[in-house]
Amino acid sequence: MLEKVFMSHNLQSQNTVMTAARQTMAAWSKLIESREEIPAVYKTHFDKTFQGGGPFPLVIWTPALDRFPRKTTEKLICDTDDALYVFEKNGGQVDLTCYAYREVFSLEMGIILLESWLIIRGKTDKGQPTVSTIEINTTSKRYFEPILNKLRPAFESMDKLQFAAEKEKFNRLSTVDFKFMNYGRESLVPGETVVRFLLQSEIRQPLFTIFGKTFDKTLAFAHIAILTDQELILIEDAGSGRESRAKSYGGIWQYIPLRTIDSVSLSEITNGRVTLSIQCRPERRLPILFDASNLPELEQFRTDLQAWIGRSR
Repeated sequence: MLEKVFMSHNLQSQNTVMTAARQTMAAWSKLIESREEIPAVYKTHFDKTFQGGGPFPLVIWTPALDRFPRKTTEKLICDTDDALYVFEKNGGQVDLTCYAYREVFSLEMGIILLESWLIIRGKTDKGQPTVSTIEINTTSKRYFEPILNKLRPAFESMDKLQFAAEKEKFNRLSTVDFKFMNYGRESLVPGETVVRFLLQSEIRQPLFTIFGKTFDKTLAFAHIAILTDQELILIEDAGSGRESRAKSYGGIWQYIPLRTIDSVSLSEITNGRVTLSIQCRPERRLPILFDASNLPELEQFRTDLQAWIGRSR
């Protein structure tokens, strides 16, 4: 009798493990390698868009994911030589957004443990400024590498020694923040030169104290602003000190070509803090909070950024 109970419990445990594994695999994106594999809901739209017998594009299917605070939508992502197509399933219909790579204004990439996303801001083939969010499981990120390489291509040939020298500019952060040192090094693409960077540790504001314990809130996660001769790179921690797993294993990267930045300004010092404001196309303002102790470096950063914006015109 005990043996039967044990075997029954063991089988239930195995089924539970398999169910969890299947749930995890259900969140993975899938590489589509032929027209026959295109899901039926997209087939008519796909055939109309890619008619003419040209080469089969890179096609990635991404499932709908049930994530807080909202459920994501199922998508079919298609990459061609000069454009990115996003077919999005909304209820019973499929919407299509097409971006020419030269018309992309910025790229955001977030990675928090197994959850990742891409946010693409640009002008569509219809001339409309639009934002597309593509949510994926981190294990599927490898499928998107060709797309990321087109969104952030190497700017020119650069030998390995030159590229290594640019990465080594972040080495002075090794005793300050080893993680952001590596984030900075890994964010570069060949051909760009690091002009200046500024690291800001997490900014917290005390709220009240009870029985000798102070409670506070996070105003800004730790972040670094990197100016190169081609783009502005902003990297932010994914979580606060109390969310140690997200803080240790996640981050949010924004890549903004200098040609898409209109202006940059600094606010007045308020409560010991100052805001660096980046005005981007189309009508997008990025406020970045810093401690006022960084003001001298911030003023130089703003001056350099404004100068390089002018050169990119």
